[in-house]
Amino acid sequence: MPRSLTRLLQSTVLAAAVLPAAVFPAAAQKPAGPLPLAAFAAQRVLVLPVQHLRSDTGSIVTAAGWGAFRKELDDSIGAQIADRGIGRGWGYAADVARTTKRNALYSGDPYALGAQPLRGVIPRPDDKVPQVLAGNIRTIIALGDARYVLLPIELRIERKGALQQAVLRLTLIDGRLGQFVWIGDVVSEQATVLTPSVINSLASRVADLIVAK
Repeated sequence: MPRSLTRLLQSTVLAAAVLPAAVFPAAAQKPAGPLPLAAFAAQRVLVLPVQHLRSDTGSIVTAAGWGAFRKELDDSIGAQIADRGIGRGWGYAADVARTTKRNALYSGDPYALGAQPLRGVIPRPDDKVPQVLAGNIRTIIALGDARYVLLPIELRIERKGALQQAVLRLTLIDGRLGQFVWIGDVVSEQATVLTPSVINSLASRVADLIVAK
């Protein structure tokens, strides 16, 4: 872990849990059940970088530490999913970043895909993805030989009195159709300080959506 992030993190262990996810009504290839994304485990899915942070200067994750925290979270999500038996069948944030860098004239910034309109919004089943985001995703799935992407829209820090919790909102998108398939939150336990375990625990809860540990 980079020294900058190690200095950012404190010493209290923080475990994580998953809130009930918003699962769309049953339809063709729509995930459901205790593992809402299990139906996609054998398919080619690209996990995109976390897009946004919602916090303030007193939050356990701040804008100053966001770059290092996001890199570690992206890498940990990829490692946790790969370790559940999916391996390289899926593509991960680091893969997407490398591919888009090699194709910079064709692809945009994978850390700024145009997910801003999704912040604080829960789309309806089969809603269309906003145009800018849909266009960027189409480019990425063309480069990554995939149809679906798992997009972490935003990490937000919520206050519960003196305690705080980290909430990661994600959505599964059909990139070819430009439609939402699933959206849900992964939520940490309440704590007063941030530790390295918050990254691993959030990533583990993302992997729990796909394959049981």
